[in-house]
Amino acid sequence: MRLTACLMFLALSGASAPLLAAECSVANRDAVLALPLQVFDGDPDAGWRPLADRPGCSLETADLIADYRRQQPKAAGDLPLIWREAQLRALGGQRDPASALMRTTYKPAHADVGGWNAYVDATIAFLDDDLPALKQARARLAALPPPPGRVVRDGRVQVEAEQVPWPPRLPVVDALVRCMYQPYALAYEACPAASE
Repeated sequence: MRLTACLMFLALSGASAPLLAAECSVANRDAVLALPLQVFDGDPDAGWRPLADRPGCSLETADLIADYRRQQPKAAGDLPLIWREAQLRALGGQRDPASALMRTTYKPAHADVGGWNAYVDATIAFLDDDLPALKQARARLAALPPPPGRVVRDGRVQVEAEQVPWPPRLPVVDALVRCMYQPYALAYEACPAASE
């Protein structure tokens, strides 16, 4: 009985693999790879984003971004695009490649007014299963002073015409702490807050 069930599972999973691959393919891949960087990365209806919106296509989307970065000289060192690829690899379970890519996205200290480097450290620590390092990065991020001339009130700071949370990305890092040793996709996308 077990053998029959295993064989049926293997047969069904093998039959669904081509279907999944088709769902995660890009029909006009060459045209997508030729898009300008602003369109490839910023347009919700073009570039990598439509593929990323499909369930189960994180790794295919990361591969699309990697191909784009290889083909487009301006995109090769684009830190936000590198981060997106790394994050998609983490969402798809490729923790080590994601962590390696994330290590290339640090900002120079003088340019890191929003705590980006602490956020990167926290995410890498999560992927590396290093809870002490994650808590240290979280503490650095939580202690981040607001930009010069700004005042934090109720965990928010006025930036231009809107109130934004301060420090940035702290709720994401808190979710990483709460869901340590879980898949990144759970921690990043669905880890419930302590009060929930």
